[in-house]
Amino acid sequence: MGILDLGSGDEKVRKSDVKKFLTPGYSTSGHVELYTISVERGMSWEEATKIWAELTGPDDGFYLSLQIRNNKKTAILVKEVNPKKKLFLVYRPNTGKQLKLEIYADLKKKYKKVVSDDALMHWLDQYNSSADTCTHAYWRGNCKKASLGLVCEIGLRCRTYYVLCGSVLSVWTKVEGVLASVSGTNVKMQIVRLRTEDGQRIVGLIIPANCVSPLVNLLSTSDQSQQLAVQQKQLWQQHHPQSITNLSNA
Repeated sequence: MGILDLGSGDEKVRKSDVKKFLTPGYSTSGHVELYTISVERGMSWEEATKIWAELTGPDDGFYLSLQIRNNKKTAILVKEVNPKKKLFLVYRPNTGKQLKLEIYADLKKKYKKVVSDDALMHWLDQYNSSADTCTHAYWRGNCKKASLGLVCEIGLRCRTYYVLCGSVLSVWTKVEGVLASVSGTNVKMQIVRLRTEDGQRIVGLIIPANCVSPLVNLLSTSDQSQQLAVQQKQLWQQHHPQSITNLSNA
């Protein structure tokens, strides 16, 4: 599995929480950190209209889908980037700027150009819903994963990632044990590279949401044991300063 990059494009990446744990076999300098990362990748109506106001091409602008699903239409904003090949950049309310360019002939098969006022309601509806409603539930009215109590992030505008970094190798067996017991034996480790809005770079291992609680419990127990060991070592050093001096001179 490759490395997932976040924050290198138009996503807004923020740290919402961090938990630190001492790692076994280390002093107070050895630790792992579990970050809670919020990623916003959609495009608000205000952002969309700013781009729209600067468009000049005859086919640039807002479009609505010809197909109606669950009493809803898809609103998109398109911008021509290659007039010779008629290639267009597409913006969506829930996922923002798309990496794949679209051929105008294909767009015309599925969408109809409209004035901004006609796109407004449809854009806002999907933008607001995609904060916590997946694509399946939005377009079909239900989601199989959600009905089973599982988290489905397909098409979500706002996503949450749990990233473990630091001295990860020192707790590797613990992480593997938790992931295998909760998610099954066929767990694939995903490495993530991200850059937050404040410029911090973080590289770590993505922890599935359903594994976070048991992993935190396990790391907390290890952290408490390690803190106790460090405290005992410091107390011993305070009461036996001569022994430390002798070891240094040996």
